Amino acid sequence: MVVLYGSVVLALMAVVYYFLISGKMDKAASAFAGGAILLFLTAVLNKAFPGALPEGVRALNLDNLSEFVDFRTIGLLIGMMIILPFIEESGFFQFMAVAVVKMSRGDFKLLYIVTSLIVALASALLNNVSTVMVFVPVVLAVTDALEKNPFPFLIMIILSANLGGTATLIGDPPNMIVGFAAGKSFNDFLINVAPVVFITLITILILLLWKESKYFKLNDEEQKILKRFANTDPFSQIRDKRMLRISLTIFSLTLIGFMLPPSLGIDPALVALLSAAVTLFVMRVNTEVMEKLFHKIEWGTIFFFLGMFTLVYGLEAVGLMDAFVSFLVSSLHSPILLLIFVLWFPLFLSGFVSAVPMVMIMVPVINSIIGNPELVFSKDPALSDILWWALVLGACYGGNGTIVGAAANMVVTGMSQKLKRGKLTFSNYIKYAFPLLMISGMIATMYVMLRYYSTHI
Repeated sequence: MVVLYGSVVLALMAVVYYFLISGKMDKAASAFAGGAILLFLTAVLNKAFPGALPEGVRALNLDNLSEFVDFRTIGLLIGMMIILPFIEESGFFQFMAVAVVKMSRGDFKLLYIVTSLIVALASALLNNVSTVMVFVPVVLAVTDALEKNPFPFLIMIILSANLGGTATLIGDPPNMIVGFAAGKSFNDFLINVAPVVFITLITILILLLWKESKYFKLNDEEQKILKRFANTDPFSQIRDKRMLRISLTIFSLTLIGFMLPPSLGIDPALVALLSAAVTLFVMRVNTEVMEKLFHKIEWGTIFFFLGMFTLVYGLEAVGLMDAFVSFLVSSLHSPILLLIFVLWFPLFLSGFVSAVPMVMIMVPVINSIIGNPELVFSKDPALSDILWWALVLGACYGGNGTIVGAAANMVVTGMSQKLKRGKLTFSNYIKYAFPLLMISGMIATMYVMLRYYSTHI
């Protein structure tokens, strides 16, 4: 019976991943449907063959929903999804985009550099999809006026958004999953991940500037055009000053709440939900505004998480994850090889199946590695932490691998499809970004190796 159930779970997971890779079905729909089918089949099998399945599988029912669905991750997501639309509606994102153009002072290369850094920072603290949706139109307006191919700018925005999102607990959904699974705080990400992300971002930016050195040369007329853009007043983009003050104040307090010591017992998800509740009350949200807010919340992401959490728990409960880890340990032998696998396996695959399902699969794998008494990771918490940071870097960096690797990639790709030049395709993107992905992976590898040897010695 256990073999039969395991086969069913693997089959459902295979179907979901087929749709994730092929794009022939919405990823949220496929994951949610797979999870719902597994719940139903588990209930039927438990009723027909009581006691035949492992205890963990018997717990896979609606009464124990919190046992296999991480509601802290979902709570943090929903809280941030409620707060950020008010910041966006106030015109703050547009203000940032125009301010970046103004900061360039008519220097095309400086515009490229500042855009990269601000997009990365905004993606670390805000929503990288909203960030790229605001910056891309501004960049397209500038490059169109200069009659420049926007392709280098679009690629840079994608890379910067995904790298920036890697730096913090709230920057990217995979980080939230790892953060709650490993018990890592907002500050833990700032201390352990943000520095190597900054090094990677600067390295990639230098390489891009070198690669596109001829792209930034402007004639006198083009410089005049860019200076006219730089003279635009950023404050003209603010649509609602009251909303801006309230939303930014609450968001700033939210960040402070995230940074509170874990010893206080204040969960980041609760901070986000409280901030969302305060926002709704202070803004006195009516039915019309709430309806707009419902459209802003990424319900597809929530449904995707519900389905994937269910499927991954099924794999774990039936023992398939433990079997996979046993195979890894016997095949790779060395802890160093396991560490490299944890980083490079998601680095390569996240570009095709996206980082979130990749992380969901890897979390129970890492828990099993840490729990294996034959490995050094089980004996030293500092060493086990390196596994988690390797997963974060591998999965989030891997999102830069293809145009379907992350949500920001797909949004920018979609926005480029109507362009006469600079249109992103799977082939031209991967040709441009793959070498940079490898360099990012090597930087991450050097970082985790340095952490491993400094801790192990």
